[in-house]
Parts: sequence; C-alpha cells; structure tokens
Amino acid sequence: MATKPLATTAADTDLRNQCSRWLNGHRPLRSMRDSLLALAEAPEAAQALDMYGDGAAVQALEAQVAALLGKPAGRFFHKGVAAQLAALRVYCGDGPGPVALHPQSHIAIDEADAYTRLMGLRGALVGDTDAPFTLDQLQALPEPPVVVVVELPLRRGGYRLPAWEELVAISAWCRACGVPLHVDGARLWEAAAHYGRSLADIAALADSVYVSFYKGLGGLAGCVLVGNEAFIAHTLPWQSRLGGNLFTAYPFVLSALQGLRSQLPRLPAYRERARGLAALLAAQPGWRVAPEPPQVNAFQLHLPAAPEALREGLLAVARRDGFWLGARAVTSHVIAGGAMVEVVIGDAAQGWADAEAVAALRLAVAVSGEA
Repeated sequence: MATKPLATTAADTDLRNQCSRWLNGHRPLRSMRDSLLALAEAPEAAQALDMYGDGAAVQALEAQVAALLGKPAGRFFHKGVAAQLAALRVYCGDGPGPVALHPQSHIAIDEADAYTRLMGLRGALVGDTDAPFTLDQLQALPEPPVVVVVELPLRRGGYRLPAWEELVAISAWCRACGVPLHVDGARLWEAAAHYGRSLADIAALADSVYVSFYKGLGGLAGCVLVGNEAFIAHTLPWQSRLGGNLFTAYPFVLSALQGLRSQLPRLPAYRERARGLAALLAAQPGWRVAPEPPQVNAFQLHLPAAPEALREGLLAVARRDGFWLGARAVTSHVIAGGAMVEVVIGDAAQGWADAEAVAALRLAVAVSGEA
C-alpha cells in the first residue's frame, strides 16, 4: 500500500509553471488570470450567477450528468468528500453502518476518517492490496453491510478496475440483499473505455454514483452526486450541514461544463496513449508498471530509487530541461528500496513524444542515484 507522498511546495508550483512540457494531466494554467479568462470563453458565462445552488448553468450541469449516467436526478456538490459523506449518512439513516469499502479506497485513506469522525459510521474493510474486492470477499464479511461502496477505478491500488462480470455479480448480490450500492466514480469518466460500455450502463449497476470534475475533466473543483429523486432530496440537508451549499459556485460549474465538452471525448485516446507509454517504461531494466497494461489513462511506475532522491531527480530534470515529471514519490511496495510515481495522461501529452518521456525519467533516476 502506498505511503503518503512527499509534499509539493509553492516552489514546486513555481518551477512547474516555468516548464514548457508536463508529463501528467492537462496543460496547467499558469495564473488565476489565465484561469478566469478561460472560464469567460464558456458559452454559459453570459448567464446570471447561481445562488445557493439555484441557477441555469448549475441546473444544466446537474441534468447533463444525470442523463449521461442514466439516473433521474443529480446534485452539484463543491467537494466529493461532502457528497459521499451525505450519501453514506442517508443510506445508514440514524445507525452506524457498517459501510463496506476497500482498505485502499479514497474514503478509507484520503479523507482523514471523516466517515467515522463526522458521521459516526463504522467501516467494514474488504479486499486485498492492489486488487478490487470480489463478491466472495464481500459475502465473507462477518457482519452484513448497510451500504457497499465500490471505487471505480481504485486509485490507490494502481487505478485498477474489477472485471465487468465481478461488478455485475456484486450489483446483483446487493440488490438481492436489499443493500444499496454506491459508486465512488471520481474517475468513472476515465473507466468507461476499459469496459467498452456507456457511462449509463456502468451506473445502472449502482443506486448512486459520484463523479468528479477536477481530475480527468480538468475542472477547477466540484462534483455531482446522482441517484433517484428521493435519495437526492434526502442528501440536501446534509449538503448544508457539511458546508457545501455555497453562495455561488459558477467558476466550478463553468469549468465542469467545459471539461465535459472538451476532455470527456478525449479520454479513450488518453487511455491508449497511456498503454503505449507504459509498454515502453515496462521495458526499461529494473522498472515496473502496475497494472500492466494500464486499464485507464493512469498507472503506477515503480523505479529503483529512494523516494527522496527520486524527487530531487525529477526536479533536476525540470530545472535543466523544462520537462515537469512531477514532484511526488512514495515508497514502492513492488521494488525493495524503490519509489513509486503515478503517471496520468491528459492533454499535456500532446507536448512530448513517448521516447522523450522515457529519456527524461531515465535521467531523473540517474540523477537520483548520484544524490
């Protein structure tokens, strides 16, 4: 299981903005002015500002996402943590759960135990390291869950996805047992190409789905939670209780609409680019890609270098060549004494060839060996 990455500093951000090529994600906007000017280009920018969740643009966003996912209703939230806490609280009613979820899930690792400390819920952790949990493992829990959460893909586990047949089986078991199934779909947009199915086909297996806008779609922040009308209505008080009913959210809404238009259609191509790059990286002596091949547009790269030294190597390449490879590395559990970095393909990949990325990473590893 990955450890906490070395922190990115303000100096790292300044260095990233000075670069001309970036390995991961989308090309960065270098200033708030650039970001605001980009938002002004959105067709919806001429509309009135939303107020406390009421506005033409935010309602259009909610309706578009609900339609894409084949659900009756959707609600914009400022942050996925709030959306999923609201969902879990509604499903668990006044009780403590338990909530079945993977030990590497975002809810279990990245939210500072919010579901237990804020909501008083208990977790029923299910699954093995770097593998989505199975129906057999779910059925083997000592206590039946009140709600089941599946993260698609499992980011901390290498952006892995369960087999379609396994996902269908989990869904069928939940429905047979009367247990709601919630999908943490922060990166569901990126997962659809792997299954070769529509977003609505995937979402049909679940009672509710949360999708994020600031990852693969390149938005500023925010998300939408979808489900049936009654479920969404029950989450609204919790949105306010969790500080999520903002006075206005138009920058987030505009960037989300832009992402749906510009980035969503490109995600299958980003996945193919990731698979091609991963094959070259996996061919380097002593390097490991996980999973191999990648299932989405992102994967783990395990390198024979200590995390602290590798970070310095990554920054050295940025200073020397203007190629930003990232600044975060964690201890690898695949290579003894090594480090793991994540590779996420977005539109920034248009600025370099795969061979250039491999050469830059080789230089970072070589520099880390000299540190």
